[in-house]
Amino acid sequence: MPRTLHVVLLVSLAASCGGDPTAAVDAASPDRATTDSRADTATLDAPALEAGGADSWQVDGGADLLTADLPPPDLPAPPGCIQGAFQPYFGNFHAHTSYSDGVQTPDDAFQYARDVAKLDIMVVTDHLEQLYLVPPADRYGSCKTAATAQTSATFLASCGFEYGSGFNLFLASTGHNNVFFSPSLFPAIQLDFHDFYKTLVACATCVGQFNHPGDEPYQHWSNFEYHSDADDRITLFELNSSAAWDLFFKALDAGWHVSPMYNQDNHSANWGTANDRRSGVFLSQLDGTALRAAMLDRRTFATYDKNAVVKVMADTVCWMGSVLTNTASVTLSVEATDADAADTFSSITIYGKAKMQLATSSCGSTNPCSATFTIQATQSPYAVARVEQDDGDFLVAAPVWLAP
Repeated sequence: MPRTLHVVLLVSLAASCGGDPTAAVDAASPDRATTDSRADTATLDAPALEAGGADSWQVDGGADLLTADLPPPDLPAPPGCIQGAFQPYFGNFHAHTSYSDGVQTPDDAFQYARDVAKLDIMVVTDHLEQLYLVPPADRYGSCKTAATAQTSATFLASCGFEYGSGFNLFLASTGHNNVFFSPSLFPAIQLDFHDFYKTLVACATCVGQFNHPGDEPYQHWSNFEYHSDADDRITLFELNSSAAWDLFFKALDAGWHVSPMYNQDNHSANWGTANDRRSGVFLSQLDGTALRAAMLDRRTFATYDKNAVVKVMADTVCWMGSVLTNTASVTLSVEATDADAADTFSSITIYGKAKMQLATSSCGSTNPCSATFTIQATQSPYAVARVEQDDGDFLVAAPVWLAP
């Protein structure tokens, strides 16, 4: 969306718009089998999450690709270890419709993503300030209504929005963020990303994402200026820009605990078919509660291949995304597989601080490919697995963090 249009819309909305996203529920979520002390514990009902209903767990969603790991009961888990039985699902978590600067309606987007793109999950995230415009009235509510109607046992539809009202003195954007699971719209005007962070933290149910970092020169949130309270809420990082791979490590090195996504940021009627790139999420079941838990636990991966999966386990029992403490070293097991037998893998590389290569293993043009690595906390406070395919596609898994 042109920046000048953003500014015009923001000025016109400044005096009249607002929202209260601060509804809170404080109960332990049964989906989040984790010892991670930073984990949010809010639990929402199904309508608030656009969940699929009581039978929504009965799906396969690519369950034949990888076998879930139940932790052996006799192995003690270190603090911060995320455990559980999860399966991979593919989705698009950043897309627009005519409710902002795209085309058609959220209902059209959900149906297309399900029936044509064959996605498991589709989230429409129209621009925040344009969701205040009329007609139609209550665009965000209308999107949620459509999401509820299109969600089933085999497809999860949901709605979020994209914040983008932060600008510097030169009217250059300082960064866009998606917001998921907000019960209402944020205020249309947030003076800069600091105000946005405050609103996000005040929303007990919200999860945030760094959108297309580096897509414009100043879209790096002041070089990923670290805020510990926002770190608990912003857990996702899009890799869909030319600069994003390098910036991912800048964010990690600044202290952010984020996991990779690849979303299509659609503005045309091609939700899920603009390319073969996907966000992968490991869920216990296909519903909104499980999706929110996976986002907060950072159980995600970015893939350039529409049906390739990468899974990383630490010391057998801890899922990628775990923030391990009292851990001087960790053994990482990396497994990559592609449902298309001919799509073979060339290598698995582990990256650490400052994008330093810690270890690599050749796959020898096999599918699937697996490898095991031992990483010391003295080498890097985190480890990121990147898997290359012979056709040039690649996958990036959520980091595992470790500290002695």
